Amino acid sequence: MVMVSMQGIDRAFTGIRDEPLYGRVKDYLRGGDRWPWLLARFGIPASALKGKNCPCPGCGGKDRFRFDNKDGTGSFLCSQGTGEVLAGSGWALLEHVYGWTFERALEEVARVTLVDFAPRAGGGKLPVGGIRISDAPPPPQSVTIQAPGVPQVIHWQDLKIAPGARPETEAQRRYDYLMRIFQESIPLPQLDGIALQTVRNYWISRGMGERFRMPPHLHFHPDLPDRKQNWSGPALIAWVTRPCDGANAFADRKFVGMQRIWLNPDLRNGPVDAKQSKAPIEQTKKSYGILDQGMIGSSVHLYGTEQSPIQVIGEGIETVLAWLRIQSMQGTLTESVEAHACLGTSQIKNWFAPTDKPVWLLQDNDPAGIQAAQFFRQLHPDTRILVPPQDCNDFNDFLLTLIQNPSQTRSVSPCLP
Repeated sequence: MVMVSMQGIDRAFTGIRDEPLYGRVKDYLRGGDRWPWLLARFGIPASALKGKNCPCPGCGGKDRFRFDNKDGTGSFLCSQGTGEVLAGSGWALLEHVYGWTFERALEEVARVTLVDFAPRAGGGKLPVGGIRISDAPPPPQSVTIQAPGVPQVIHWQDLKIAPGARPETEAQRRYDYLMRIFQESIPLPQLDGIALQTVRNYWISRGMGERFRMPPHLHFHPDLPDRKQNWSGPALIAWVTRPCDGANAFADRKFVGMQRIWLNPDLRNGPVDAKQSKAPIEQTKKSYGILDQGMIGSSVHLYGTEQSPIQVIGEGIETVLAWLRIQSMQGTLTESVEAHACLGTSQIKNWFAPTDKPVWLLQDNDPAGIQAAQFFRQLHPDTRILVPPQDCNDFNDFLLTLIQNPSQTRSVSPCLP
């Protein structure tokens, strides 16, 4: 379990903690059960704040999130869909949902709770007034919540060393594990024999077709163990890099993490139903990063090159590959797109590349996907949002529908301008 506590935040932001603003906000939050009201004001759905398992407002899912608000701290738990539980206070929840640093969250909380600000010399804002504390939350008012700007990105060379830690500690151990899996796995274009047959049948089961073009940033591991689930079997390995690290990030082994997708061993014998294409275990997908903050702005590069004039991003490898397959079926796929898959809605919200290329975003039709698309568009107003038909959750669902009903005519990739 990854615990995020206010004590850790205090150590990381000692300068902020010592400012009068932090003390005033802290006193305000101690004055009653204020976190649920605050979080709702920032746009987190009230349905997520009732103490029951539900979709995470930050990374989606079905029931991975629970807001327990212990001792009025705004605390929560989220399995992130990987089994690695993230837990923390309301401050950590704002970071998980919106990607805000503690400094940014402190300013936004102070602003909503009626702190007066004046310009600070040299930029930023300085509190000059107090918080108006009462027994009840401040009355409702129109508040515009601005989307956070592009987050600060840790230089890749610093990723392997956790802040304040020695090189041989956790972050280095995680990087070494990534490199070991890289050495044990095989790039998809180099597969043959049973390994090639297993992977090819997986893509057929997902609607990609027998002549599917194997992305080089995906590898195959013939027998990857997962001790927590007492399982070992064939798996796809998707290598996660950051566009900000340049076109050679993959070739230079500048991985920030990976996603492991365990496959159904029966695929060696032939295609199976799409719902049975993954291993018969509870968690068939697990992400693994050097550092949580190192995954900011990351994705899996699936198609195209740095010279491609349009960037396409979506949530999940199958979703993006399915969209590419649909374009191929329609004869509209060219080298003009560079396609990336983010591993969750939180990565979509923080994804960016240091270019001015147009961005097309593949939206999922679930609440988390819609929210992530809207959030991303606040940061990038010129983004084109591509949406599958409303009766399909994502583009892989749409592709499977087209495969099963080839005679039907439906709009392929409706675009929101």
